[in-house]
This record gives sequence, C-alpha cells and structure tokens, in this order.
Amino acid sequence: MTDQLLETATESSPEAPGAVAIRVLILEDRAEDAEMMLHELRRSCFQPAWQRVDTEAGYLEQLNPPPDVILADYRMPGMDAPRALELLQALDLDIPFIVVSGAIGEEVAVAMMRQGATDYLLKDRLRRLGPAVRRALAGRQLRRDTRQAERALHASEARFYSFMNHTPAFAIIKDDRGRILYINHACEQAWQRTLSECEGKLDSELWPEDYAGRVRANDLSVLLNGKPSRLLEEQPAHDRRVRQMLCFRFPFTDAEGSLLLGAVSIDITEQIRTEKALASALAAKAALLREVHHRVKNNLQVVSSLLSMQAELPGNGLSRALNESQRRVEAMAMIHERLHSTEDADRLDFREYVEALARELFFAYGVNPGRVRLRLDLGAVELGLNQAIPCGLILNELLTNSVKYAFPETRHGEILVALGCDENGRVTLRVADDGVGLPGGFDWKQSRSLGLRIVDILAGQLDGTLQREPGPGAAFALSFRKAAEGCASGAEPVA
Repeated sequence: MTDQLLETATESSPEAPGAVAIRVLILEDRAEDAEMMLHELRRSCFQPAWQRVDTEAGYLEQLNPPPDVILADYRMPGMDAPRALELLQALDLDIPFIVVSGAIGEEVAVAMMRQGATDYLLKDRLRRLGPAVRRALAGRQLRRDTRQAERALHASEARFYSFMNHTPAFAIIKDDRGRILYINHACEQAWQRTLSECEGKLDSELWPEDYAGRVRANDLSVLLNGKPSRLLEEQPAHDRRVRQMLCFRFPFTDAEGSLLLGAVSIDITEQIRTEKALASALAAKAALLREVHHRVKNNLQVVSSLLSMQAELPGNGLSRALNESQRRVEAMAMIHERLHSTEDADRLDFREYVEALARELFFAYGVNPGRVRLRLDLGAVELGLNQAIPCGLILNELLTNSVKYAFPETRHGEILVALGCDENGRVTLRVADDGVGLPGGFDWKQSRSLGLRIVDILAGQLDGTLQREPGPGAAFALSFRKAAEGCASGAEPVA
C-alpha cells in the first residue's frame, strides 16, 4: 500500500427521494470496510460524497475544506484514530468524529469519547452508523447555533454596556424587592461607588433614610401600577449639594419573566439654576420697563400740566395751540400708562387703547353723544412701542379734527373708528365721519394745518400710507405692516 491512498467516489445510482447530501472523510486502510460504511449511509437516506485516506498527510490534506463527518478506524498501519483526533483538535475544527473499529474495548472507547470523539461503533454493528451520523450532525448544528447565539449575546451585551456607559444619563436596574442589579458609569462617577459596591443592595443601604424612603415609594408606585412615571427628584450628592434629577421609571420583565424596574435620570441642576436666573433677569427687565413707562408717563403728565397752566394764563393767544399740544402729550402718556399696567411691558393691546383714546377725546371736547355718535369697529391688534406711539398720535389728530370740525352748531352725525389686521400682518386704521367734509379742492398734504402735517410725518415713520377716502364727510385710512409677529387671532382686516 502506498503512503497515501486517496479514493474519491460519487454516486452512480439515482439520488433517493429526500436524501441528505454530505461530505464524508473515511480514515480506513480496507476498501471493503469503507464500502460497507457507505452502504449503511445510503440506506439511512444520506447521499455521500466521500474520500478514503490511510495516511496522516492525506488526512490533513482532506481537512481543507472540512468534511461534514469523519469515520475513522481505530488502528491502521500508517495512522490511528487517537492521532487523527489530536490533529483535528490542534486545528480547532468542529467536525463530528466517529470511531468505527473491528474490535475496541470499553475502556478504549470511553477514552476516545473523553478525548473528543463524537461516537464509536463496532464494524459488526454498522446498522447504527446512519443514526449515529444523524445525531452527530445534529449535535454539530446545535453547537454552531449555540456559538452563534453566544456571539450574538456577547455583541448585544457589548453594545448595551458601551451605550449605557457612554450616556450622561443615570441608568439603574432593580429587582422587585428594590435590590440594585445594575448601575452605569454615570452613576458610579456621581455616587462615587462602583457597580460591585452597589449590586444587591437596597437604597436604604446607600442613601439617607428620608431620601431612600421616597425613592422606594416611587419605585413601588410604578411596579404596582405597571405604568411608567416621570418625576423631579432631589438627590443628595457626595459634596453635600443637592442634585435636581428628572427621573423616568418603567417596569419590564427579563427573559425569565421576572419583574424588574428600570430608571433613567437626567441631572438638570444647572438647567434649573439657569432657568431661575433667566426668570429673575426677565422679571428684572419687566420691572425696569414698567418703571421706565411709569416715569415717562409721569414726565409727560408734567408736560401736559405745564401746557394746561400756560394755556390758562390771561391774554394768552396761544391757548388753543397749547391745548392741542396737551392732547398730543396725553395720547403718548396713555400708551405708557397702559404698558406700565400690563405684564408684557413692550407690547400694547391697541384695540383697547383706540377705544380709550376715542372716548377720552369725546369727553375732553364735551361732545354731546345724543348729537354725535361714536361707532367703533375694532379688531384685535397688538403693537410694539415704536409703532404704537406714532399710530396713536395719528389717531389723535384725525379724531380731533372730526370732533372739532365735522359737526358745527347743531349738526348731527357719526364718527367711525375702525381697526383691523389681515393675515399678512398689515394693519389698517380708519377714521371717518359723515359731517360737513373738507373744502372742495382741498389738498391735505399741502395743508398748513399742523395736525395734518404731523399725520403725514408719522405715517412716513411707520413706513405706511395714509389715504383720503371718497364719500360724505371726511375719511382717512392709515395702512402699515406690523414690525413683529402677526395679529392676534380673530383680527379682521378693515374694509
């Protein structure tokens, strides 16, 4: 016999229905014994592609690629089963290894099984070969599945621990009795305790009694209700400070069905401190703005009083002009007064202002409501200070002109003040009366009237347009775009 006897056989007979194709390496020096093995495999519904070798070199050559199963005679002149199994294990190959021998003692068989053989058979009992191979292949598949599951579990655990130990949030797992099963790296750093120091311990063993009691009560609430919770808790720190923790608790079960509690907490101490500082700064700003509005209002009232006193001096021919100037100052003072009394110290509900100013002017000029009626059609509009003052002064001038000139002597009529804002944020203020109207051919823009010149200048400050409208009496419409956000909900554009 040569150093290596290599025989390769393929099936010449038709493949049996349902036959399992396998690659078989036979370590045997007798061809007739190998044929008997192949006969039993075919009888057991296997479709073998096989190689027979009887030397170590041939054996090693046929291990790449690895066969599905190795059938080995225990002892041959150039090779034996213990050596073949030793080489297989040195290469770290998981291949079912079945010893098939003519005569083998029980002690030898047990020794081979301890060495790593999958099974052993006697040649005069080869009917067991098919089931033995089937068991061996199933065992190898089970080992492969187990290794794959272990690798997947290891990868999953590695991802879990890597994620949990890199997150800045505090992560804790407890059993239903409150014993700690896991804490992440953030907890270890903050608590200055390792997982091994905390594992299996209750909160009462780690924290002051009052805090531990509150934590346990919150844990039990989630475990008993079966619903997650979100709470703000104060946690004592090792440096005697107190952490403000936003804690999320949730119940869950492990693979064995045991009820567990998960908790993820975020340290929001700095956030709360910042929010308090910001709230304090905003409150100080609001107080400062209110004080500014209050002082500006007071100063404007002083100016108004001085103008009123000057107008009352005997022989003062400027009385009328001083009175009109006084009204303008009061119109501005009213804006600051309203801003001082509201929480939003830099925005004005202009609808309320228009109504108040209109009624104030009617009262100041002694208008008889039975003769001249005031009609208001006001939508909700908010304006900032920079737009409220020029718009309020324009309203003062237009409404003053109507009150003073539209209804001489005993003439009856109506003055309309309309305010609105469209969806694009364009504000329209309209003042119209059905009085005597303006003289024919009157060009208000070329007028020497101080009031109309003021109106024209202020409309330019608003980057808006002021148009005289046709119809009975006098009608003016001011239109401009809001400098900030859109109008309040429900505001309608003025027709």
